[in-house]
Amino acid sequence: MSEENSVEEKRKNIRKRVKIVALLKMGVYFSGRGFAKDISINGMCLVAPSLFKFMKPAQVQEYLGAPLKVMFPSQSLTVNGSLVRIDIKKGEGALSILNTSDDAQWQKICAQ
Repeated sequence: MSEENSVEEKRKNIRKRVKIVALLKMGVYFSGRGFAKDISINGMCLVAPSLFKFMKPAQVQEYLGAPLKVMFPSQSLTVNGSLVRIDIKKGEGALSILNTSDDAQWQKICAQ
């Protein structure tokens, strides 16, 4: 079984490929800009080299489970979640969604 298949099996919903500009905030000290690469009702993959690529490999474990706020200015929407995966080589992070500022809007974006 490939690693990619095992990730797919852990997901509750199928992800939809997108490219939506996002502003990210993790705690008080870390913020950055990037985009959502794929989304679902329960999670998303974010590409944000300014935030994820500069982490040291030893720091990755510390940040897993950390809260992350993702703001989508073009959608007037904020998504709150926790980091479940960080790929420092690709500058990507995967997020498990806890809540949104507008659940109906988020469901609409995921369904389009």
